[in-house]
Amino acid sequence: MNLLSKLFFNSQSRDEKNEKTYIIKGYPLTSSPVIPDILKHRVEFRTINDNYGLPILGLTLAHEGADLVEPECLEVIRKRMFSWFKHHSEPAKYFEKELPRNLIAISFAQTNFQMGKESCHDFKLANGYKEAENSFYTYRKLSESVQCVYYNENGVEYIALGCFYPAPYGKPKLLESNEALVHYSMACRIPYPLVDRMKSFNFVTQKFYGRYCATAGKSVVVTCASDDGIPRHWEYNHVANKYEINLCKECLEDFYTYEWKEPKKDTPAAPATESASTIPVGVEEASAAPIATGPAPVTSDPAPASNTDSDLSPITRAGSTESLIEGFEQVTVGSADVESDIEAELID
Repeated sequence: MNLLSKLFFNSQSRDEKNEKTYIIKGYPLTSSPVIPDILKHRVEFRTINDNYGLPILGLTLAHEGADLVEPECLEVIRKRMFSWFKHHSEPAKYFEKELPRNLIAISFAQTNFQMGKESCHDFKLANGYKEAENSFYTYRKLSESVQCVYYNENGVEYIALGCFYPAPYGKPKLLESNEALVHYSMACRIPYPLVDRMKSFNFVTQKFYGRYCATAGKSVVVTCASDDGIPRHWEYNHVANKYEINLCKECLEDFYTYEWKEPKKDTPAAPATESASTIPVGVEEASAAPIATGPAPVTSDPAPASNTDSDLSPITRAGSTESLIEGFEQVTVGSADVESDIEAELID
């Protein structure tokens, strides 16, 4: 390796190390989207509809013939999108083959949201739902390649859509981390509108749900699928590049004290029913096993803005967990086979 190549390699390694540090620590929440440099090449934005005519995918393209991004990044997101949308004819047709090299961003709307017409960060409520008077939007990067757009209503932060930007040539690809960030952020999202998580399809059939964990400082997936039935975090280790399940005192206590409260409705909304066009998100094995199909929203608790003392449910069953949580710090239970036990719907 010559001196120039060595300098380039060391520079790239430092960039990769810095980005992984930000991924682990977390990027800040912002009031407007962070616009990556790759989007300055945009010449076209178009949408793809699901089987019911709802625009659920947004494609941002550079000029015809452009070759700006790492092909491996395009392939990672192509496989993920195809696994989610394979039962929808137009998206499946698009993602069943190699993606065009001039594709510089992919946006995917969540259940009861749809893509707007302006850009990869543009969305609106779908299926007859109306924005509340107190609602507003926020944005958070999860990495240099992944950003989420949130609809905030009554103190609850809902993921409205996710955006994936393939890494430009010469930039860190972080394929495993970015694929996991897309997957995990959608699996632990709070679906719109809120429903009782104990009656959700995912908890009833797969024994898991999403909630905001103040201890972790982020939304997490809580799985109760272990043989002992004890709730644990299901999360991705970006250093070891593998999924793990870990005990968490806060989520353990929350599980045994949880009490569903019907949310207040500021504006009229459509009935809270599961969509016929449900698309699954699998919490699958780290080896990228196929995602199984299955409907229904993951439910979750409100984000920190609503976690005030007056909102806390009364303790009703905490005594049965005292022996489990007393004095423990963190226990890693396993990683290899965790994903295959959990499935979730994702996108409308």
